[in-house]
Amino acid sequence: MLATAKQKPDSLSYGTSGNGTSAHLAGELLNSMAGVRIVAIPYKGGAPALTAVLAGDIPVSINPLPEVVGQLDSGLVRVLAVTTATRSKTLPDVPTVAETVPGYEASAWFGLGAPKGTPAEIVDKLNAAVNAGLADPKLKGRLADLGGTMLLGPPADFGKLIAEETEKWAKVVKFSGARPD
Repeated sequence: MLATAKQKPDSLSYGTSGNGTSAHLAGELLNSMAGVRIVAIPYKGGAPALTAVLAGDIPVSINPLPEVVGQLDSGLVRVLAVTTATRSKTLPDVPTVAETVPGYEASAWFGLGAPKGTPAEIVDKLNAAVNAGLADPKLKGRLADLGGTMLLGPPADFGKLIAEETEKWAKVVKFSGARPD
């Protein structure tokens, strides 16, 4: 795919869940790091982008693994790569993008925040409760089945992640000129 994109700029497209979404920015990060120009086609969600691939309207889409896992058994969808830094435990035979484009990593994550000025003891209590809930084996197993991973830790680690991700993705937005719908 990348060889074709290098030989024929703008000849390939990829579906996203909309302009400015994590899927869109993951594609723009690939464009930036691989030195290619694959055109983003925004859809109104990941499911419509995946449906467009299934219908043959577009060649590829970037979707969170939980949106794709259910389609894999049909044989109608093939996962080319995962965007995480390491291979997925759900799909261990599928390479990472970084195996072709060194340093590439794009992961969607979710977190819990509190208003600025929330007392530290409240933040710590919330953090302990969330970490305990996320450590539940049943929840961990279900998330793993969908291709997800838990990132447990103290609030300071989450703050560091937010700062690093903000810096990284600001560069991608600037490079691509991406704007949300």
